[in-house]
Amino acid sequence: MTEILNLAMPFFGLIALGVLATRFWRAGEEGLAWINIFVIYFALPALIFVVIAATPFEKLVDWPFVTATTGVTVIVFLGVLLASMLVLETPFKRAVLQGSAASYGNVGYMGLPLAIAFFGPEAAVPAALIFCFDCTVQATLTAFLATLAHGKSEDAHWGAVGLRIFKQVFTHPFVVAAILGAVASALQFKLPSAIGTLLEMLMKAAGPAALFALGVTVGMRKFAGVGRDLPLIVIAKTILQPALAYLVIRQIPGLDPMWLHVAVMMAALPTASNAFIFATQYRTFIEGASTSVIVTTAISAITVPAIVYLITTGMIP
Repeated sequence: MTEILNLAMPFFGLIALGVLATRFWRAGEEGLAWINIFVIYFALPALIFVVIAATPFEKLVDWPFVTATTGVTVIVFLGVLLASMLVLETPFKRAVLQGSAASYGNVGYMGLPLAIAFFGPEAAVPAALIFCFDCTVQATLTAFLATLAHGKSEDAHWGAVGLRIFKQVFTHPFVVAAILGAVASALQFKLPSAIGTLLEMLMKAAGPAALFALGVTVGMRKFAGVGRDLPLIVIAKTILQPALAYLVIRQIPGLDPMWLHVAVMMAALPTASNAFIFATQYRTFIEGASTSVIVTTAISAITVPAIVYLITTGMIP
């Protein structure tokens, strides 16, 4: 256990430093903009591209794996949505955003660096696949259902919604890097040494910069107190989703155990800030989404290392 804590705590320590920084320096959201640009458009895309480009092309798309991981996300999303409506009598639109908060893990900023740290560079491939498909299904489900809740209002233009989803998914730097990496893998393309060195420098900066930026983002979120819906969201995100991922994904015949372990760890990650962005966009559950990000991030500092410990000791076979 000490080894896992020694490995995990520096990464969560970077998040804590980011949170702490917001208490000492009042730079505002604009102060975060440049580090986000570096992480989103340069460092993490470089990491994704290099690892995927170096992977044999036939290993890049494992459809049973993708179907299982994405299916778990959808099940948790819809399960929380229905539970909130039926048990808590939550309005449909608000329940949609709660479903997103309960199932949309921080698979980009947090998932990619942690997967590589815990399981090695080859873990970037399943982590990148989970990121790409989870982001696609989250953007699609949330936009479709939230727009459906608008009924016939002026916001409910399905063509515009479809175009927005397409742009959000296929212009995202991580998705673009994954596609380019797959093309490079298929063509067995070798980068010039100077560009390769530049990408390697960006890769090394990706984890620290992303986790610190995540801490700053969490530190800027508003804690709105514990509402009736918060326990449902927290339990679903930090306990139910990784447990369901383990039960479902381990049924895939011939799956590399490392891919299973990455999927379980990714499923245990806290609520992504994108859930807050969705809530802001649809003007519903804004404070609740912000609180979900804060609370699940704090809890994941305990649950994620514990899950990795169970994996590495063979207690999760």
